[in-house]
Amino acid sequence: MVASTRDKQFTLNEDDIHESLLKLQNFDFDPVKDRDDSRYAGGGETAALVASKFKAAVNSIKDYKKGEAETIRRVLDEIDMVSVKRMSEGFNEFNFSMGVFNCLFITYMFGAHPEHLWLIYLVQGLYMIPRKFYNMWNAKPLNQALYYLDFCWCMNFTGIFVIGLLAILGLVHGDDRVSNVARESFYNALLGVACGTLMGANIALPFVACLFHDVNTMTGLFIHLMPPMVMYTFIWHSDAVRSAWPGIFHLTYMDEIHYFPKSGPIFAPGSGLDSVVGNSVVLYLLWWIPYVCFMLLIGIDLPKKLKYDGTPNNPKWDTVFHSTMRQGVCISIGRMLRGRSKRDSLKQMEENDFDLIDFFIYMTFHMIASVIAFYLIGYPCFKSQNFHLFMLVFVAW
Repeated sequence: MVASTRDKQFTLNEDDIHESLLKLQNFDFDPVKDRDDSRYAGGGETAALVASKFKAAVNSIKDYKKGEAETIRRVLDEIDMVSVKRMSEGFNEFNFSMGVFNCLFITYMFGAHPEHLWLIYLVQGLYMIPRKFYNMWNAKPLNQALYYLDFCWCMNFTGIFVIGLLAILGLVHGDDRVSNVARESFYNALLGVACGTLMGANIALPFVACLFHDVNTMTGLFIHLMPPMVMYTFIWHSDAVRSAWPGIFHLTYMDEIHYFPKSGPIFAPGSGLDSVVGNSVVLYLLWWIPYVCFMLLIGIDLPKKLKYDGTPNNPKWDTVFHSTMRQGVCISIGRMLRGRSKRDSLKQMEENDFDLIDFFIYMTFHMIASVIAFYLIGYPCFKSQNFHLFMLVFVAW
């Protein structure tokens, strides 16, 4: 997009148009499907109208005069494609009211009865996560079920499994089957992940948003915001939690927890297991290594539109890596680290064809950002109740 400061004559760069259309496709704007989709309570027609008008405007851009070109420029610069699509999904008074009520209910329980917040996380997680999985399984044009292999989802699966297991054992008086050493290790690992990486993801990820009527968006918010909220209650209201649920959460080790290893904040991965950050790094690597292996063996080729011999492919599966790259990360990596033109990056985005160097750059930055979050966000949350509460308010705002 180039604008002349002298006469305000606006011209549209073809690569910018191409990028916008790719993003439009990435968020599944399908005029036919949206118009006929009865699930969206009348909102699909709005999404279809926006999509069709946008495409028509772009396709005939050269015939537009000055005022119309400026209008399209503003569309390209300012319209949030995600919100247009998401706000059309499932919008009705009941869904909206239930979403608002649930947020108010969680806020009330967090402030008035923090000792029970873990139970809300467990119960709602067991509903919302499978409900979103159903939508992801039926997503078009590509099945999004493999998104659940991403770090944030896997950490929530781990947290729900651990809390659920402790709850079941506590109810049947079998809590002595899990040693305090194991309890402390899981607590340390999940503390760093929840207060570090997941808290930071609320700031960094654009799709973590609050749309009361949309279960997909609210589940994304749920898995990123609820874990640091639950961990807040375990850190700063541990006595109340232990008193209310003595057979489930022992928390007898709270006074002995160290965020950094006794040897110092710098340590080799796999060591420092006497600390929060040491256990958190191990938990991260237990996800990172298998995920990289899966992507190298299978995942990186799944969404490709062309086979290696150039013949058309029939992709069925999408991954978080490919989705993230299509949202503009490919262009940034190409420009800053690969010396690749924007047009070449757009071609990769259109064909879902990203090479191993792109993938390793992506995963390296993912690891660096996660570990930095352990130090810059997780540690202050562990040391200061006020900072922890401030971060929760900040990311929720």
